[in-house]
Amino acid sequence: MAHPQPQHGQPQAPPAEAGRRSRRPHRRPHALTHPQDVIALVLRQVDAVNATKDELTIALKGLMDLTKQLAQAYAAQVQAIQGLQGRVKALEEKVEQ
Repeated sequence: MAHPQPQHGQPQAPPAEAGRRSRRPHRRPHALTHPQDVIALVLRQVDAVNATKDELTIALKGLMDLTKQLAQAYAAQVQAIQGLQGRVKALEEKVEQ
């Protein structure tokens, strides 16, 4: 029995097999035997990995920007606190005199 040829790099199951496959859960992936099917699968996986890497790069850049903003805000708060401590100390010295 001849199997239909793959279309667009995708393996195509005969109708009887397709109906039977849809009713049972996949336990392991279908073995690819045609080189073009393997190439298509690998390229899809490479694209998925690259998309995930791009998302991670964007997320890391956002985190770095946020960290920089937080560090700047922290430095400004430290300066404000040190200024207030100086004023308090000056007022305390003024009261003691």
